[in-house]
Amino acid sequence: MKNILYLLIATATWGLNFFLAKIMMESSSALEAGFWRYFIAVLVLTPILWKQLPSWKIIWRNSKLLLGVGLVGIFGFNYFFFIGLSGTSAINAALIMSLNPALTLVLAWLIFGQKMSSAQGLGIGLAFLGVLFLISKGKPWALEGLAMEPGDTYMWIANFAFATYHLGVRQYKGSMENLHFTFFTTLICSFCFFLVIQPYPLLEPTTYPAKFWYAAIGMGGPGTALAYVAWNHGAAGLGLGRAAVFMNTVPFFTSLFALLFGATLYLYHLWSGLLIIAGLLVIQWQQWRATR
Repeated sequence: MKNILYLLIATATWGLNFFLAKIMMESSSALEAGFWRYFIAVLVLTPILWKQLPSWKIIWRNSKLLLGVGLVGIFGFNYFFFIGLSGTSAINAALIMSLNPALTLVLAWLIFGQKMSSAQGLGIGLAFLGVLFLISKGKPWALEGLAMEPGDTYMWIANFAFATYHLGVRQYKGSMENLHFTFFTTLICSFCFFLVIQPYPLLEPTTYPAKFWYAAIGMGGPGTALAYVAWNHGAAGLGLGRAAVFMNTVPFFTSLFALLFGATLYLYHLWSGLLIIAGLLVIQWQQWRATR
């Protein structure tokens, strides 16, 4: 039960992140929001892990993987995530990102030739039908309704970047613990934001309004650093295969927070979410049975 609680805490905070990011970008650029999120995350993680960091030999042995995942899977994902949120709703973004397990399977098939079962194919089909329902605003039979929001395209790029993160982790054969892996990829992401933002100097901290810092601390602390710590604890207890099912709760939590933040929900959001979740559950059921 404790492991399930850890996983739900992580997915709930990730669902909240979609709205915290929008609050941050009311008074900052996407680059600034990304920088402060990961700078705060590093500040939170450093004292937690400082006394249990791995040796430099282990870090060097895994340096290529850390750089690749940190640069593409974490920084690339967050860069386009923040840009995408500036042009689409939090609900749309959450539903598109909920396709990540299905998209990861497709990329694994295309890149590594990983076999795909008929059940997985069915699940992927259902999930993508849900997205078709989303971008057509509930009218997939009307071609003129197929028009994505401006930010949806960037959110798709973010989704691809995050899928490469999972592919990188799948190929990981090193001896570094998950918590250390999270810390170093987070540190690399923070450094990448620092480099990219140099031509656009940050505003003085006192220039940002108070609600920016509330959102930044919430997103960088609980929403990034502590969420990954909770996720790692829960996934270690249940196993990664069973834990992956809980990623399907992120759109659900996003919808709940939408009511608190005054976002507008439509019926097609519900049907789209149900189709996506149904597809992902079919995929996860197949994977769960395969591990038994």
